[in-house]
Amino acid sequence: MRIYTISPEQFLEFASSHPLNSYMQTQKYALVMADNGYDYEYIGYGDGNTLVAAALILSKTITGKSRYGYAPKGILIDYYNEALVKEFLNALKEYYEPQEYVFIKFNPEIIIGTTDKAHKFVMTYNGNVKIIDELTNFGVKRRKELKEFDLMQPRYNAYIDLKTFDIKKIDRECRKKVRKTIKQGMSLITGDVKDIDKLYPMLKTKRTANYYKTFYNVFDKDKSIDLVLVQMDFESRLESIKKLYEQEQLKNESLNSIIQSDPSPNNLTRKMASDRLLENIKNNILLATESLKKNKTAIVGGAIIVKHYNRISVITSGYSEEYKKYNPNYFLYCAIIERYKPYFSYLDMGGMTGKFDSSTMYKGLDEFKMKWNPIVFEFIGEFDYIVNEGLFSRLIKTSFIEDEFNQHPDYK
Repeated sequence: MRIYTISPEQFLEFASSHPLNSYMQTQKYALVMADNGYDYEYIGYGDGNTLVAAALILSKTITGKSRYGYAPKGILIDYYNEALVKEFLNALKEYYEPQEYVFIKFNPEIIIGTTDKAHKFVMTYNGNVKIIDELTNFGVKRRKELKEFDLMQPRYNAYIDLKTFDIKKIDRECRKKVRKTIKQGMSLITGDVKDIDKLYPMLKTKRTANYYKTFYNVFDKDKSIDLVLVQMDFESRLESIKKLYEQEQLKNESLNSIIQSDPSPNNLTRKMASDRLLENIKNNILLATESLKKNKTAIVGGAIIVKHYNRISVITSGYSEEYKKYNPNYFLYCAIIERYKPYFSYLDMGGMTGKFDSSTMYKGLDEFKMKWNPIVFEFIGEFDYIVNEGLFSRLIKTSFIEDEFNQHPDYK
C-alpha cells in the first residue's frame, strides 16, 4: 500500500463514513484555510482501489523551502490497528520527505477521558490512553501545553447531550439568570454574513472579521452554518419592567401596612429589601426609556454555529460588555439549545482549560460552561510526526517554529 493524492470526491466518500469525521476534515474547511495562507491536498493510503486511511493536509512554509503539514482533527485511520498505523507513518515520511516537509501535525478527535458534574469534574480515563504510548513508540512526539489553549485545538471540550438536556438540572444560579433574561425583551434571531460586522466587536478573538466572513460564505454554500444573534427589544423590555414595578409596588404597600401593626425585625427587613428592589427597578425603567429613545432594538450577543452530521459546534460567540449585566450570554446558550435540540444530538460548546479550580486565568470561561451541566471530554492531544529529523533539529534552535505557533515546541 502507498500514500497518494486523492480527489475531493474520494476524500468526501471516505471521510463521511469514518468515525472520526469532523467539519475540519472537509473540503469546506480546506477552502477557508486556503484563504488564510495555507495550501492543501487530500491524501489517501491504500492499494489504489481501496482506501484504509485518508486526511486533509494543510501546509505552510516555515522558512526557505521547508514546510510543515497539518491534518486538523485528523488523520482519519483506525488507531486501534497498530500495524496499519506504523505502516502509514512510514509511508507518510517517504511521501513528504522529498517535498522538504519538516513534520506533519495531527490532533485526532479521540476521547481519552470523560467527566461531568456528577463526578465532580474529576476525569475518568479509558483504554484510548494507550494510543498515546503506541504513537510515541512509533516516533511521534506529543506536544505539551505550556499554557492554557496552547495547542492548535483545545484538548478539553464541553458537550451538551441535546437529547437528554433538562434545564432543571443545570446550575441553580444559571437557571435564575436564564429566567431573568426572558423578561429582558431578548430574542434569538438569525443573521447572515453582513451581520458579522455587528457580532465581531463582541468577540474575544485573534481571528479577523474577514476570517469569519470567509468561513460563513464557504459553509453557507450547503447551509451547514448559522449566525444567530441575541436581540434586545427595548419596548418589550420597558413594558416588562413596568409590570414588574407594579407588582413589587403592591407588595411594598402591603408590607408597609404590616409593619404599622407588627414592626418586627423580620418584617422591617422584608420592607427594606422591597424598597431597594423598587429603587433598582425604577433605575432600570429609566435606562430602558433612554435606550428606547436611541433605538428600538439592539444586538447584544451572538454566535456562529457549524452543523455537521449529528453535532452543532459553536465556532465563536460573544456578547456586548455594555449589556453584560443583563446576561445575554445565558440567554444565548439557552436559546441555542432550544433551537437545535429537536434536530441534533450534541452541542459542542467549545474549549475549556481542564483546570476545574481557581488556578487559571480562564476561570470565568470554565465556570460558565460547567454551569450547563455538560459532559467534558479530554481528547488525545496534538502530535508532531517528524519527517526530517536533521532539519527539525536545526529549526528548533531558531525562532521560526516558535514564531509560527507562538511557542517553542515542547513534548511529553
